[in-house]
Amino acid sequence: MEKIDPLPDHLKLRCFAIGQQVEFRGKPYTVLGRTTLATGEPALVLQAGEEQFVIGASQFFAGIKETTKSLDDCARPPN
Repeated sequence: MEKIDPLPDHLKLRCFAIGQQVEFRGKPYTVLGRTTLATGEPALVLQAGEEQFVIGASQFFAGIKETTKSLDDCARPPN
């Protein structure tokens, strides 16, 4: 079984504030919260209208539209 190192994904998710609008797979969603899946993978809670779901960080990063801010910049600790 593959070992999950959740820290880099937790750091990247810092870029997505609660209440922030994001475009995921071409549809706008609001970030409702952050959580951790049973596997230990960090995740976000997204909502659009009445649709609400939890998505793991790896799937989220694969489906979001590139933003002006690099996700790698989010993973760096603040100075």
